[in-house]
Amino acid sequence: MNCALLAAALCGASRPALAQSHRVIGVYAVWFDGHGDSNRVEMDRFFDCLINGSNLNSYWQGEAGLEFRGSWALPAPKHTLGPEDVAGWLTPHVAAGALAVGAKAAGETPLYVVMGGLPQVAVGGCGLVVDTHVNSQRSGVALVRNSIQCWKTGDILRSETQIAMHEIVETADSLLGYAPCAADGACEGASKCEDRCGTFVGLTCPGAPKASWTGCDGGKVDGWVVQKLGYEGRVPASCNACFTCGFVPKACDGSDPNCAAVPQKQVAEKPPTAADTGACSIARGARTSSSHLWWLLAIAAAVLRWSRSARSRRPRRKTL
Repeated sequence: MNCALLAAALCGASRPALAQSHRVIGVYAVWFDGHGDSNRVEMDRFFDCLINGSNLNSYWQGEAGLEFRGSWALPAPKHTLGPEDVAGWLTPHVAAGALAVGAKAAGETPLYVVMGGLPQVAVGGCGLVVDTHVNSQRSGVALVRNSIQCWKTGDILRSETQIAMHEIVETADSLLGYAPCAADGACEGASKCEDRCGTFVGLTCPGAPKASWTGCDGGKVDGWVVQKLGYEGRVPASCNACFTCGFVPKACDGSDPNCAAVPQKQVAEKPPTAADTGACSIARGARTSSSHLWWLLAIAAAVLRWSRSARSRRPRRKTL
């Protein structure tokens, strides 16, 4: 074995990146029983379409994947909850098994989508992200206001679908350590941004409505109203800016069997150290120090001695 071959073996072409398992985020839809829960069945269809029947999971590029666990109607609180109170309200229900499911991934991170408004919960705006602990487990709470329309269309369902998607994505991003703003700014139709109404698109799974009003400049879309997302919003300095909304949620149409699946995450390889760079420069014909050259020659000699020794110890086949 010569030095060039050894250098090639040590420093050869980069290997394919290895796949890494993703974080499972279980989505639990929670309603206040008898209060603003008239669209619960319709929203169950929407959540199933969004999480199990669209390309949304590819947004996280293999880092995380959502799994819809179902919906529950829990007794309304006796007093109005503030955003900081919701985790404490959820905890005894979760501890008692009120939101139990038949099967869920070990080590999943729960994300509770709380659908409601005054007087049960004071959301403030149209929705809110709360990164918290529920029942002593790191969890996300996505608050979705459904007591007042966020976009004046005469149909609260239009607000529920788009705001729910908005808050689910940003809550999941927050759990992953990103700024929760990927659905803000231009992506939520901010009036200061150009083509603001173009962010609203339709999600068309079986049972979805037709010609839904977006509430933005008289626009309509087929399916449930949802919105585009922008990765720049994951940086705190970009929150509420008019950044590009490049991710477009689309319902799977059967042409791609992996449309709704979580893609494999590609792990970046460790950058080469200075020593690695020096050693590999010999194979590329670049100049290097004499210490690197003697180091490679010593390894080559050792490998050669080992190879010869191994051949001498190899059992010989008998000849008749």
